[in-house]
Amino acid sequence: MENINGGYVALAVVGFVFFALQVWWISMTIRNGRNERVLINQNQTDEIKKKLEKIFSK
Repeated sequence: MENINGGYVALAVVGFVFFALQVWWISMTIRNGRNERVLINQNQTDEIKKKLEKIFSK
């Protein structure tokens, strides 16, 4: 069995770390987008409730 060059091992490790960071970054971006949509919907719901309360309190 031939010896593996240390440069190839280092390159493989850096490649794996880079790939893992990309997966983490994409998952966080998707998760933050979902959370933002929930917050926007919650704010819209609160605004609608306030408008309805104003209308029906008259």
